[in-house]
Amino acid sequence: MPAIDDARQMLMDLDPAAGPGGLPDERQRAQDLRRILASAPRPGTAARRTPSRRLVMAGGLATAVAAVAVTVAITQLGQPPAAAHAATPPVLDYRSPATVQPAAQRLRELADVAAAAPMPDRPARTIEHVRTANWFLGSQISRDTTISAVVPEERESWRTDDNGGRLVQRLLPPVFQSEADRQTWLRRGGTVNSGQEITDARAGQFPAGWAGPVPTDPTTLRQWITANSGERQDPVQYLEDIAELAGVRLLGPAERAAALRLLAELPGMTVAGTVVDRAGRTGEAFGMESDYSGLPTRHVVIIDPADGKLLGYEAMLTTTAGKLNVPIPSVISYRCYLVAEYAPMPR
Repeated sequence: MPAIDDARQMLMDLDPAAGPGGLPDERQRAQDLRRILASAPRPGTAARRTPSRRLVMAGGLATAVAAVAVTVAITQLGQPPAAAHAATPPVLDYRSPATVQPAAQRLRELADVAAAAPMPDRPARTIEHVRTANWFLGSQISRDTTISAVVPEERESWRTDDNGGRLVQRLLPPVFQSEADRQTWLRRGGTVNSGQEITDARAGQFPAGWAGPVPTDPTTLRQWITANSGERQDPVQYLEDIAELAGVRLLGPAERAAALRLLAELPGMTVAGTVVDRAGRTGEAFGMESDYSGLPTRHVVIIDPADGKLLGYEAMLTTTAGKLNVPIPSVISYRCYLVAEYAPMPR
């Protein structure tokens, strides 16, 4: 579709998952990082980020109210986004299948596919290695104005069996709708720094949570999620939890199957259709509507039909943006799961 193609072209240079091969290789990333650090106002002062399911950036008199949520099948953008909204990512093109199964039935079928997939090879002296590319919407909300920015990042982790290891967060500069927004953001105490933050953790101290064996039974997995995250008030929180878990842990066939069976149990899950994700991979998408975050939001997970792996998670405002100065519909968060393997700890 021309509108979608125009939007993707407009945002290509800012998208950490863009291009035919997803993220660049290690050499290219190192070159990009040196370029970013060389142009940053204060190198080495990257803002700390955690794998939170809700992201708000507030400064000065700003009141924090920005939510991370996920997306529904929108197949037409109409016109390319106006300059005032150019910071938000384009909406993916979800295609409805010719025959629509109930979401729960299809998710259970995909769980069976996942359970039958081969175990990943684990050479000696290797640990869990996971890499994701992400976009988050940050907003500063004051009494009379709202400033929004897209914050691209790459997260990479190496986790040992005793819950130690290394977490690397590579941040790109926030993308603003205008230079005036950028200046207001800075005046309110926001940061525009980019760079890399490395956290080395001793045994038992890995910073991203979700320690210990991931349960392989959906009921036990639900209980384990509650133990890690607290009592869940809305079904969509379990979807968010699984999306977060897939970004920090290597899920084997049995773990993936349990996650998909838990998703199948959630009320409100629907089939969103087939989609090519932001890394160029084709998957099946399943979504859920919720206003738990404060704004009506569509949450979607994208699953590889070949092995049941999670490919992506997206959040999209569907009917209103509240005080956020973004268009409707508007993607306000996404994650691309790019690597989940066993690998040696880097030196």
